[in-house]
Amino acid sequence: MKFARQFRAELIEQGFPQHWVESAVPYGQLKKVIKKVTLELKELGLDITAFAQLAPECGQESQNIGGSDRRGSGSGAVTFQYDFDGGKREFRPKLTLFFADDLAVDAALSPDTRSFLEKRLFKQGGPKDYAENTSQDLNQEGSELPQLPNQLDRPISSEQNIPSKDGPVLRKIEIPLTFDAEFFELLQEDVTNLDSLQAGEQRAMADEIVALSNEITLLTKPSKFSKTDMYRWRELFDIYLQAGIFFSTNELDHGSRESTTAARQLDWFQGEVNRRGLVTAFKLPASRQALDRFVKINITLLRNLRFQEINQKAIGKILKKFDKRTNLGATRAFPKLIQSDPIMSETMAKAVCSQVTQDIVGITPQLDDYLCPICFTISWRPIRMKCQHIFCIRCTIVMQRERRRFCPLCRGNVIMGADEDSVDADLARFLKKYFPKETRQKQIELETAAGIEQFGIYYKHPSESRCTVM
Repeated sequence: MKFARQFRAELIEQGFPQHWVESAVPYGQLKKVIKKVTLELKELGLDITAFAQLAPECGQESQNIGGSDRRGSGSGAVTFQYDFDGGKREFRPKLTLFFADDLAVDAALSPDTRSFLEKRLFKQGGPKDYAENTSQDLNQEGSELPQLPNQLDRPISSEQNIPSKDGPVLRKIEIPLTFDAEFFELLQEDVTNLDSLQAGEQRAMADEIVALSNEITLLTKPSKFSKTDMYRWRELFDIYLQAGIFFSTNELDHGSRESTTAARQLDWFQGEVNRRGLVTAFKLPASRQALDRFVKINITLLRNLRFQEINQKAIGKILKKFDKRTNLGATRAFPKLIQSDPIMSETMAKAVCSQVTQDIVGITPQLDDYLCPICFTISWRPIRMKCQHIFCIRCTIVMQRERRRFCPLCRGNVIMGADEDSVDADLARFLKKYFPKETRQKQIELETAAGIEQFGIYYKHPSESRCTVM
């Protein structure tokens, strides 16, 4: 299937919103403009065959205009440069030919191309007049060339003489084209539209994330006397972080993901949530609605990622087609103009995922962030050392009994200086509030261990003892 039809079909089949489809790359229209460009060049005798015979100039291949270093493939007698004047917002393509006065007519060039170059080279009636004209001041800009008898009826470009160090005078002529400017203006307009679309979608998603964050905050608020889904949301967000839907932290595939991989990871996340029965485990009906909104945010981001990917592909394809039909080498220069404002949705994905992590996932503190680095369980009665590292009170006591003076993390001489005043009371209250089950379990374990040390191996914690009335 031709890419144009494939591109249009995918825009329809993916179910993108209509205003997204209207902002997509006008691939078919750009192809029509390319035909106009090729006809325009052909009328000048500068078709694809001609440019295949010419050597690329600086900006495409290395070139020293003022010297004799002239690199590139082709005949070597004539070189060209195709680049863009201006910035990324306003620019125009420019085609410039460089050739030596005694090498302009090359046997390897086609008759039409030779004729075109001859008419621009011998601008004052013949070689004799031309030689007299160029022998005066080589650095002075030449007079206007006479109008060429071609069908385009365009103004003639300016010509400039460039002195060469070791060889003949180099002639520089800018060739004015019409339809290549139309092509790149249309393409740049589309890139701007895609940027605007992405910015608008990001703002809309940011507002949705803030609203959802406020809702989940109420659903996960710790409470002893009312229902809360804090533990269910904590487990759900832990699965979400494991999924790494849009970004991976694994060593093998670190970085952003393509839309196909992201879709697969999102399916895994939803499947794992269902497998663990978290939806049915929610105590509050509003939690199920919030989960639906959370999933929809990820689906919207995934859809945006796919939309941007296929438009990037369309832009790459149309630039390659432009170069294939003209041999001008625009692909190397044009992307640099849009590099600072990429249409890639990676920027948006990072921003949205960062906001999701901070505003939503961060609502429910994760247990892994509050584990003692020695026993890898929650830091019940956390001891904050002078070096600011935190250990549970039990591990601190063990290190002091073993006369281990240095912090296991930074090697600071702080362990023996820890005492009852080193307990971080604020952190202890925080852990008890947000991890009531874990702190209670850790308390029982440590009190059981202390009881065994004091009373022997048959000691039972009061929470495990059951009184029987006879």
